[in-house]
Amino acid sequence: MICSKTLDKIHGNQFRQGAVSLAESLADQAERAAIWAAPRVARAQQEVTRAARDAQVRLEPVVEEARTRVVEDYIPRAQRAAIAAQAAAHTDGPLTERAQRVAVAAKSAALEVPVKKKKHRVLKTLGWLAVAGVAAGAAYVAWRRSQPVEDPWAEEYWADSADDAEYGFTPVQEAPAPAPAPAPEA
Repeated sequence: MICSKTLDKIHGNQFRQGAVSLAESLADQAERAAIWAAPRVARAQQEVTRAARDAQVRLEPVVEEARTRVVEDYIPRAQRAAIAAQAAAHTDGPLTERAQRVAVAAKSAALEVPVKKKKHRVLKTLGWLAVAGVAAGAAYVAWRRSQPVEDPWAEEYWADSADDAEYGFTPVQEAPAPAPAPAPEA
């Protein structure tokens, strides 16, 4: 028995030493794995982020179109169908006939395509530009008519010749008649 206890003790010590060395080895390998994996994880994170942005950019128009369809088409159709079904349900008659009328009214209201008004953006823009042009023209005409009418180059027919002398002009006069020659003295 003594031998078996000693043997168990030896095996236990070896087992502990083996476990300690295995734990140290695993810790070293885990540290090396972490050092090796850190840049790869960072690169993978960047690639995943870039891929997510690309997917968002590609899906954004699709999501916007779906939202537009739901808001502009499906919800109004459902509302029209509900209103038509409610109106058909409040009619007189047996329950089965009213149910059939409700179904037909809801189906026809849901399948009805509303007529969309054309926007004619170009024509509206041209119309507003024409209105602005007419308003600007009218304002210009009103301004020009409010200005005094005076022609700076027109001659004043009532101005006298004295005014001409004032400005350095001399009136044109006839040349004086030659003086009579003096008579010879005798």
